[in-house]
Amino acid sequence: MLKKLLFLVFVVVAIVSCNNQPKETPKETTFELNLFDSLAPQYVNKEITILGTIDHVCKHGGKRMFLVGENPAVRVKINATDDNTSFKPEWEGSDVLIKGVVEELRIDAAYLDQWESEVLAETQGEAASKVHMGEPGHENTEGTVSGDMERINEFRQQIKDSGTDHVSFYSVNCLTYEIRADEMAPKQDSVK
Repeated sequence: MLKKLLFLVFVVVAIVSCNNQPKETPKETTFELNLFDSLAPQYVNKEITILGTIDHVCKHGGKRMFLVGENPAVRVKINATDDNTSFKPEWEGSDVLIKGVVEELRIDAAYLDQWESEVLAETQGEAASKVHMGEPGHENTEGTVSGDMERINEFRQQIKDSGTDHVSFYSVNCLTYEIRADEMAPKQDSVK
C-alpha cells in the first residue's frame, strides 16, 4: 500500500512540475534586408521583422513601398494589407522597421497568359495579373501595352532560363511599421 501511495505522490508531483514549466514564446525572426531573397522561401506565410530604407512609395494609392539596404540592387516589396492604410511618398529616404508576413508570388506560363490576355483586351486601368516590382522609371512604361508586353516576355525568358516551370518573387504583407528617420511621419502605426 505504501508503494502505491508513494507512486501516486510521484505521479502528482511530476504532473504539477510539468505544468509549471515556462511556456516557450515563439522567437521573432529578423531578416537582414540583403539576405531576404535567399531566406524568404523558408518563411512563406510566416511573420518576420525587417529593417530597410524606403526607396520608393507607389504613387497609385501608396499601397506598396520598396525597401533597400546597403546594396541598393536588393529591393523588398512591402504591401499594405488594409484599405485604410497607405504609405506616404514623403517617407522616401527614411528608415523603417516592418513586421509582416512573407508572401510568394509564383509566376508561371498560365499566369503570364492571363496577364497577356488582360493587356491585349485593353481593359481600363492596370491588369489584375500585373507584376509590380517598383523598378526605377516604371511609371513611364507601366500600363502601356508595349511596356507590359515587354515585361511579360522578360518573365517568359526568366522562366526558360531558370530550368523550372516558374519564377518566384517574395514580398512582405505589412502588419505594423515604425518610421525611424522622418519626424513628420507617425512613429508607429499598425496596418491591422
